[in-house]
Amino acid sequence: MDEIVRKKIKAWSSLFGFFVLILIFMFIIAPLMERLPLMRSIVKSVEDKGIDAGALYYTEVEQFSVAEINMKNTMDYMPGNSSNR
Repeated sequence: MDEIVRKKIKAWSSLFGFFVLILIFMFIIAPLMERLPLMRSIVKSVEDKGIDAGALYYTEVEQFSVAEINMKNTMDYMPGNSSNR
């Protein structure tokens, strides 16, 4: 019985530990990364274009609609692609 209890404690501890790591990344590491010069330029570009970076799907964002069309056309009409003939 002791072995089962130890395994359960270890499993719950691991789950809690990963949860804490995710929270540390979300609220400490990621905000600090925003201050790096490379990331700051990306964040500024996203903010300037009014892109909702928290959106689950980008279907309502014009830039991504254009990008999707371009990517589909690239894949459909790629040189050497036998499906477009």
